[in-house]
Amino acid sequence: MLIIEVLNGIPVTLVNQSIGNSRSQHEPNLQWAVHACAVKNDELAKEFIYKKMYGYVTVVVSRYIKSTHDAEELVNETFIKAFKAIHKFSYSEKNEEKMENFFYGWLGRIAANLSIDHLRSKRQFHAGDDTVEDQLLMVPVSPSTELEVADIMSLLDKLPSIQRAIFNLYELEGYSHEEIAKKLNIPESTSRTYLTRGKQKLRKLYKQLMFDEKKK
Repeated sequence: MLIIEVLNGIPVTLVNQSIGNSRSQHEPNLQWAVHACAVKNDELAKEFIYKKMYGYVTVVVSRYIKSTHDAEELVNETFIKAFKAIHKFSYSEKNEEKMENFFYGWLGRIAANLSIDHLRSKRQFHAGDDTVEDQLLMVPVSPSTELEVADIMSLLDKLPSIQRAIFNLYELEGYSHEEIAKKLNIPESTSRTYLTRGKQKLRKLYKQLMFDEKKK
């Protein structure tokens, strides 16, 4: 479970895809699969990684891409690229859980990078109409309120594409503003500005959502 403080004190809960650690010693695990895939290009290892990581990669891609068809293609492209580069994945941790966390981050970055490249190729980045923010109601929200994954995804989808991308890259993928600026070919100050605007709009969307829930 990842708690990201992005809405000025309002806790936002994102439930990560579960990493099963209850398997027995004789069952295949991610460490075995990554090694077998990197050293022997093992097809069973690839299948294991694909099944285990498919849901996670889908979540990452869907944070950027709205089209279901495009998202599915990018998910598959992520695995193709990952399998070709998996021999470059390195980690020093012997602990299985920590190694898995490294791999999740590595694979997530591949998915995010491909998604951003796709948006740029389609020229789908646009700033949007920020005046919409002023039309949203300002309603106090209890700091103890938590949003589920579906709620977060719904709110993120309402951000202009460039704000959504920068929010995802900075808050969820861990990119710096310098890295984002290079990736999107924009000034670093622009990345910071769009992130601020995205957070402001998310706060207002969040408050509107809570207001609507209270009316039910």
